[in-house]
Amino acid sequence: MARYELGAVYKIEGGNKTYYARLVGKDCYGIYAPFEGNPNEQVLEKTPYRLYIVCNSFPMKRGIWEKVLPSPAPKDTKRWQAPKRANYANFNPALFLRQHRIFRQDGNIYECGKEHFIALVKAGMIEHIFNRHEHIPNFLGCYYDGYPESYILEEAWLKSGTVEAQREKVAALKEMGFAVDGLADG
Repeated sequence: MARYELGAVYKIEGGNKTYYARLVGKDCYGIYAPFEGNPNEQVLEKTPYRLYIVCNSFPMKRGIWEKVLPSPAPKDTKRWQAPKRANYANFNPALFLRQHRIFRQDGNIYECGKEHFIALVKAGMIEHIFNRHEHIPNFLGCYYDGYPESYILEEAWLKSGTVEAQREKVAALKEMGFAVDGLADG
């Protein structure tokens, strides 16, 4: 069984695309934005994370996600810390806006100011939690390109529910500064 290695880079196969993720702590992985060529530390130092996912260590420990780069500093817990991430999901933006909670570097959830929460959501600093690694490639296939707007403004979620629920979603997204005219039926 593979060892849990903070700062290591793993390859996630996702249909027609390959994604690269670095374990940044507390079962949190930063998924890299696209880059040219093969992954190496020099390239990845300059490449930002596009989004963050949280998943148990099963796919990494069982070799489902192939380790492509060992950690340059596996014991440096200060270096490998995920930034603050919003607790947000696209199926109910109004609820998450009312709660305006974030995950801090320690992995726990805290309330924060609404403006700070909105800034994190708009920047795509959202924590996506998965209880099964099998769902991650599909999630990345749906939202990676165009993230965070592809996730936040997904029509299927905005047009689901009653007309009142759709209006509530649209109002919350407008409050956060997103252009949503015509995206929902309400």
